[in-house]
Amino acid sequence: MAEAEEQETGSLEESTDESEEEESEEEPKLKYERLSNGVTEILQKDAASCMTVHDKFLALGTHYGKVYLLDVQGNITQKFDVSPVKVNQVSLDESGEHMGVCSEDGKVQVFGLYSGEEFHETFDCPIKIIAVHPHFVKSSCKQFVTGGKKLLLFERSWMSRWKSSILHEGEGNIRNVKWRGHLIAWANNMGVKIFDITSKQRITNVPRDDISLRPDMYPCSLCWKDSVTLIIGWGTSVKVVLLGL
Repeated sequence: MAEAEEQETGSLEESTDESEEEESEEEPKLKYERLSNGVTEILQKDAASCMTVHDKFLALGTHYGKVYLLDVQGNITQKFDVSPVKVNQVSLDESGEHMGVCSEDGKVQVFGLYSGEEFHETFDCPIKIIAVHPHFVKSSCKQFVTGGKKLLLFERSWMSRWKSSILHEGEGNIRNVKWRGHLIAWANNMGVKIFDITSKQRITNVPRDDISLRPDMYPCSLCWKDSVTLIIGWGTSVKVVLLGL
């Protein structure tokens, strides 16, 4: 069992008080450019529901069940009709060759962007979250997770058959999932869990600080800084979790 160490960064209010004691510095200005071209055309008839960014392209999901692949100028390079209703999340592996999509009608699809490889499943409830293995392109890493009321792990066996197993349930909806290497972190109504996909063991649990905040209005943000450091932002607090693997 791995050990986890939490570093509490404090609330935003405390951070503000401390910053007032220091000399005020001008906030750095970020350069940005509005996406146009194909994006402008898409948003005239539809609305964006989710987006994920890869080094090679952008993937935009919409309320009318479309997924568009875009270049950095906003030009459409590929279009997928995945559902008649809202796309909830799009996930890409690190290679940018495989994409997972989940939608409000319970549909889950994982497929190769440049191959005929595909997986389809339909559940009886909306699926809010999907995350494919970062190295899904490898034959030994054909895994992905989905989240609704349960967190399900799907794995493809050596006979090319898919099997599913429940990683967690009973604590409300799965709100967020981030996969790094062999570690899966997810947030539900009670807190954040981390699971080791290699040992098939949950290695830590980080409870929510303020359970009075509605998780649908104050969503949890997860970010892997590196393979052993998870940053959790929720409500007015930020935690840094260090894993002693």
